[in-house]
Amino acid sequence: MRYWKNKIVSFFVFGSIYLNLEVFSKAYNGDLIGFNGISRWSLCGWTSLWMFLLGGLCGVIIGSLNNSHIYNRLGMWQQVLIGGTLITLVELLSGIVFNLYLNLNLWDYSQFKYNFLGQICLENCILWYLISVVLIWFDDVLSFYFYNEKKPPSLFSYFIKLIKR
Repeated sequence: MRYWKNKIVSFFVFGSIYLNLEVFSKAYNGDLIGFNGISRWSLCGWTSLWMFLLGGLCGVIIGSLNNSHIYNRLGMWQQVLIGGTLITLVELLSGIVFNLYLNLNLWDYSQFKYNFLGQICLENCILWYLISVVLIWFDDVLSFYFYNEKKPPSLFSYFIKLIKR
């Protein structure tokens, strides 16, 4: 039962975080500038509820890996490589389904240099690798608070582990 509780909590926490990141990034980039007179300083952003499901799914996948003894024995750079690649694959596959097959037009990276099918781009892939460090750390934080596991070090130390060998 503990395993499923952890996954449900992770799904809701990471889904909510991803929704907020999406809204913040769209507001910061001014994606709604000019829409009904919206100015850059309004900081209006938008997202789709499908992003909640995708963010939750990625959080559960990374969290499940993070609970694996084999995964924990890997170096941080290897964990980040696996996590970022999985997030990128989830984005690609969901983009093919949601955007190309169902025509929901949730995102379009075709204007970005180094994009693939307009569903993933190099710029976001790099961000997914960095965000996977945060996901690993935050999964450890959730385990500490909810399951009295060992207190994780600071997020900064996870990035330091990424640089060190």
